[in-house]
Amino acid sequence: MPERIIQRARSFPPNLYFIAPFETKRRFGIVRGSKLNCFFQRVLDSDGNVLQRIDREVLCEVRDRDGRFYVPPKLIQELNLTGREYYEIILRKLIKPNNEEVEIYPGEMIEKEVRVTPKEK
Repeated sequence: MPERIIQRARSFPPNLYFIAPFETKRRFGIVRGSKLNCFFQRVLDSDGNVLQRIDREVLCEVRDRDGRFYVPPKLIQELNLTGREYYEIILRKLIKPNNEEVEIYPGEMIEKEVRVTPKEK
């Protein structure tokens, strides 16, 4: 299983990015030019209430600085995401610049960088 993070996006639409947890970045070798296969689940407000379900698998690019992964601008525009909310993202797989694929935390679900707890209805 992968790693679940919940954090606010950084920057402004349509160039929103997130930051991979430091330990994950170091352990799996996330560097510029890599790609992260992510599953975007939900958009949450600051109290943990679900504002929107996304439920999409997305390939995000790691660029500019190591650990920052950018969501494709087309998805940001299509879903009208503002970046002010919290996003629940599951990091599934790292694709290194040499196209080697590495599963993130295989066999277990890790939770890091959870900034707000989702409220289940």
